[in-house]
Amino acid sequence: MAGNDAAGKFFEALNESSDALIDAVRAANDRGHRVSTALIESAQEGQREAVELARKWIGAPFDMAGFYSTLVESATKAQGRALDVTRQWFGELADAQKETREILQRVVTANRAANEATADVARGVFNRASEAVQSSGIGDGRRASRTAEVTAEQP
Repeated sequence: MAGNDAAGKFFEALNESSDALIDAVRAANDRGHRVSTALIESAQEGQREAVELARKWIGAPFDMAGFYSTLVESATKAQGRALDVTRQWFGELADAQKETREILQRVVTANRAANEATADVARGVFNRASEAVQSSGIGDGRRASRTAEVTAEQP
């Protein structure tokens, strides 16, 4: 019965290790989605600002002061967006580091449990094999003495 318990612990540990790795893949996928969404939204906003800048220039092509002011404002907003995306990216990297540490701890814990279960199973198999050998009389020395008698009788 102990062998079944150890085997169950072994397979539970394998599942836990696999679940930890799958959770890591899911987290990376979610993180990638968030970063790519932020990049797409930033690009879309930059495109709209560029169209608005062109619209203002077409509306008043000789208003250089107004155009320059709008251009500086647009560039400032673009820099702000770039900083926001970079800030989000660094935040995601920090989260990834934390998640990776947690997942590695889960995998190590699961592998430790699997190793202990494997040792328990091996110990149980060895004990059963030892008991089987002892109960069959193979390992009690009778066979060795019988072999010695047969060898002694032969000239």
